[in-house]
Amino acid sequence: MTVGTSRIRMSARAILALAGAVVLTACGGPAGPPRPTDPRQILLNAVSATASLPTLRLHGEVAANVGAIGGGGQANGVMTMALDADIDLATRQFVGRATMKLPQGQIANGGPANTVSDVIVTRTATFNRDSQTGRWSKFPTNGIGGPTNVQVATMLSNLLSNPANTYDLREASACSLGTCDHVIAHIDGPSLAVALGGLLGAPLDTATQASIPNFDVDLLIDQATSVISEVRTQISMAGASEQILLQLSNPGQPVQILAPPAALTDDFGNNFGPGGGVAPGATPAPVPAESIP
Repeated sequence: MTVGTSRIRMSARAILALAGAVVLTACGGPAGPPRPTDPRQILLNAVSATASLPTLRLHGEVAANVGAIGGGGQANGVMTMALDADIDLATRQFVGRATMKLPQGQIANGGPANTVSDVIVTRTATFNRDSQTGRWSKFPTNGIGGPTNVQVATMLSNLLSNPANTYDLREASACSLGTCDHVIAHIDGPSLAVALGGLLGAPLDTATQASIPNFDVDLLIDQATSVISEVRTQISMAGASEQILLQLSNPGQPVQILAPPAALTDDFGNNFGPGGGVAPGATPAPVPAESIP
């Protein structure tokens, strides 16, 4: 065997070894950690993975049994609300549309039974669109208030780690993100009250704590990414009940969150009027087509 032949064979072995390593990596070989089977750990991973997303699309639905309002008639009227929004989690900005439908007999002062609200929230202002006139109202803000994303994620992780809350792992199923683990969380009302008090920076009063019941949350978590795909729950408090659905899609996909045109905006923070409210010398930002029909 010549030296040249030996080197060729050694190079071939090196190439084959490298190719094998690439295949094992692509196929999720033995180096990859196994998927957790503990439902509590699946949810803890899901909170971390979802909180780290830069962007997502959210669809939410709420059906609330609001009862009679001011003696207005139906005792078991159901009000429905829906929200579709593109959200920039990193900057806490979003553009979305909310719809609300009131039951007959609960429409106050001749107002509409159905309302549609377009809203844009940027780092400096909130914009609301009048569905009848097509004009936008601008309300300047000093950033998004309330708990930070990290604080919310920490609260949820602490809540899920509390042994008072228990979990069931059901069979995997299809979901908005692909194939999902199916977890039922049995949430303990008092532990939730403590967690909410910590998030708000002050403990809830005794009456409020006592009003939070135990309830179940049905969750789907994407097996490939650990991102939460769907949340369903039903809760009854103070004589009213609500059914809630949240669905996530397009995780990490680019979103456009831009202010509406100045010519269509009435600025409540500057010179309010039909001509708009852009400060002198400012350039109005274009509006994404998907945010204004």
